Amino acid sequence: MSALVHILLLVGNIIISIFASLFAPDIFPELSGRMAWIVGAGVFLLGLNIHVILLIRSNREDATERLMALHQDYQVCQDQLEQNREETIKLREQVKSNEHGHNKEIVNEMRLLQTLLSQVVEKSGQSLSGKLGGYSEEPSQEIAHGSDREADEILNIMHYALEDNRIDLYLQPIVSLPARKVVHYEAYSRVRDDKGDVIFPSQYIKLAEDSGLVSTLDNLLLFRCIQVIRRLGTRRPNMRFFCNISSVSLNDRDFFPQFIDFMLDNQELADRLVFEFTQQDVLRQPNNIWDSLSTLGKRGFRFSMDNVQTLNHDLSDLAARYFRYVKLTPDILLDENIDIDRNDIKEAYGRYDMVIIVEKIESDPTLVEILDCGIDRGQGYLFGEPVLSSDITSKL
Repeated sequence: MSALVHILLLVGNIIISIFASLFAPDIFPELSGRMAWIVGAGVFLLGLNIHVILLIRSNREDATERLMALHQDYQVCQDQLEQNREETIKLREQVKSNEHGHNKEIVNEMRLLQTLLSQVVEKSGQSLSGKLGGYSEEPSQEIAHGSDREADEILNIMHYALEDNRIDLYLQPIVSLPARKVVHYEAYSRVRDDKGDVIFPSQYIKLAEDSGLVSTLDNLLLFRCIQVIRRLGTRRPNMRFFCNISSVSLNDRDFFPQFIDFMLDNQELADRLVFEFTQQDVLRQPNNIWDSLSTLGKRGFRFSMDNVQTLNHDLSDLAARYFRYVKLTPDILLDENIDIDRNDIKEAYGRYDMVIIVEKIESDPTLVEILDCGIDRGQGYLFGEPVLSSDITSKL
């Protein structure tokens, strides 16, 4: 009961007691005045006792209601704890299952990678020994640097670099314009000799193609990219990694079927990987190659075309082949003799949901001209040179 109720009851009790004292002699004439006040006092005490009883009963009911509420809250907490316990058990099992699956996935990738390396060492053994002639195959002989290296020496370095896992992944940013914010990366492979000196693609790529090593380099590049993507997880969900696939790899009977099967088994990579082909390869590869690549396109993988020498290509055909990116050089875009108005190029490709990336941008004046054409994606040393992937992924 509230304090107001208690006050009203007390006041009412006093009033009743006073009336009892005043009217008692009228009802009982034999009572004296003092006895009448004693009767009034008795009525007051009786009312006070009733008040106390009501108070105790009210407090008891209130306590009972509170205990019932506490009991209900306790039951709710018990049910919630039980639910949390079950969810924790399920989550723990899921984490264990994911860890097992992820570890199994990594083990399978590493086994495949080891198999590929073993195959390439075996496959390249004859060609290397034939081309090296009397050149010693000890890695300690890797002494030349830069452009002074001979072809047979570079082949020897590549041979041991593959054996010793000295093929590194480098990433170059692709940025949005004009903000220059990194949106994607293009992947490159770099070969190191036993002293840590880098051998650049311009020095070894032709030799790799001739000796049959380029498919393995493409495989290594792909696996390094996948490792970066795995570490990236769900961060930067719109960021993609462009991987070049050479014409030699497309026609390699060992590499290409494994490449298609592996990508189909790892469809979750479709939103992260973009496979890049030169314009020459796009035009000259046979239909069976594109039929196989189309199976990847239907699963969500997208392609990019670079090394564009002419803009005279069928955009609808490119779009049908799941190309979503086309890389142009400033020389092509800004050529005064092109058949299409440079200001209409972006719109023309955009009609087929293709994005133009202008690569090899190396100066601000060139960038200004590119921006005048409405291009909003760029790549080149002006925005950043290729950097070792470990230096980038730690900041993502």
